[in-house]
Parts: sequence; C-alpha cells; structure tokens
Amino acid sequence: MEQTIDEAAVSRFENETWSRCAESYTDTFQLLTGKTIPLLAGAAGVRRGTRVLDLGAGPGGGTAMLAETGATVAGVDFSHTMVAAARRRHPGLTFHEGDAEVLPFADGTFDAVVSNLVVHHLARPAIVFGEVSRLLAPGGRFAFVVWASAEEQTGFGVFFAAVQAHHTLEALPHGPLFGVTDRAVYDKLARDVGLQGLQLTRHEVSWEMDRLEPLLRGLCDWGNIAALPRPVQDRIEATTRANAAAYQRDGRFVFPHSVLLGVVTKT
Repeated sequence: MEQTIDEAAVSRFENETWSRCAESYTDTFQLLTGKTIPLLAGAAGVRRGTRVLDLGAGPGGGTAMLAETGATVAGVDFSHTMVAAARRRHPGLTFHEGDAEVLPFADGTFDAVVSNLVVHHLARPAIVFGEVSRLLAPGGRFAFVVWASAEEQTGFGVFFAAVQAHHTLEALPHGPLFGVTDRAVYDKLARDVGLQGLQLTRHEVSWEMDRLEPLLRGLCDWGNIAALPRPVQDRIEATTRANAAAYQRDGRFVFPHSVLLGVVTKT
C-alpha cells in the first residue's frame, strides 16, 4: 500500500463518476452488484431487528434487499445524486448523504455495517475502517465485498479492451486498495482499529442479461464515453459487442466475475 495517492483527486473522481451513474445504476450495475448482497447479509448476521448501516448505498437497491430481512437499515452515500435517486426509488427507507470518513451517527449505533464493492474506491480506507469501528456496538460485524483480480472481471474486460482499441486510456485516480487481494492488507486495517478475526473468502458471481445494453449503458456512463466523438463511441460499442459474443449462450449474456468477501468483528 506504499504508493503516492492524491487523496483529493481520488475522492473527486469517485464522486463525479458515480454521480454520473446514479440514474442508470439500478438497471445496469445492480444486475451484478445485487448478487453479493446475500453474501454480505449472511456474513454480517443480518436478520430481523439487526441495526444495519449500508455504507456506500448508491441508489438504494442493496439497502432495500437488506431491509427485506426485517433488519432496521439505513443507507449512506457521498453522492448527492445517488442519495436523491435512493430516496426517490425507496421512499420507505432512510438514506443519508455523508462522507464515509465522518459519518453522522453516534458511537455504537449499529450491530452490522456492510459495504458492497465500495472499500476499494476509498481514498483513505484506514480512516473509514476507524469510523466503522466507532459505529459498531461490541460484537458487531463489518462485512465488505471487493473485486478480486481485474483479469477475473470479464464483463468489464470486454468493454475496456474495446475502449483501449479505439481511444487512449489514461491512468485514472484510484485509492490504495484498488486491485488489492492480499489478506494481510485488510487484516492490518481492521486490527489497527479494534476489528478482529478477519475471514476473507472468494466467491463467483455473474453479470447476466438478455441484451448487451445494461453493460454498455452502465460502463459508458462510468467511463463518460458520451464525451468522445460519435465515431469513436460507435467503434467502442461495435468492438464491445464483438468481444461479448464469447459470453453469449442460448441468446443470453453471462459474464463471470470474482469477488472477495471480508468480515471482521468489533471487540
């Protein structure tokens, strides 16, 4: 994790990027990220009556899935646009706009904190892990999911290979956990703030769709492809479709992805 990180640039990039995805997320990325919510719920012991914080709730689809267990769930996200979308889509749930480094809750408020594919986006994860520890009641659990290696994310791969074929890819700002799969890194972050007993397990999920539009729309929004000249956009789409053909079976696209599920307990 010893690398030079422009923390302000990372935070700005992540907020701008995910705010741009707020309207399309539910019909695009949620088809994939929703697959890991049951993993998080199981690892964190979420059940009826559990007080849960969904950290990085986005437009609220995962928060709603957690609430279906009967738990008392609150969602928080740093993007005003995401929070607005969550409140509109799920008016019966509570969503807060807030910085994960300074969360608007009292000590020991939650029995569980879950974070679905967010931790690797954080500019200063050590501070956020500390906030999570502060918010957890003794014996509470923090469960998080991050991507495994980039090579295992096939849906993203077919798109970024197409972008690389037709456009110069610049290095993007990223946090210190981007691409990190080393258990020791997560274990130290947790132990330093009183979170113990890390279990880190690998799981396979898939991004499935009848048509390729969810992948194209989601990743084009994420990559701000609309800012490129129209002919370049068209070439990227055509090459993505060609790349994706290898993952089509019986008229349906199935893109394998791998994730890591971590869970620690507040001592």
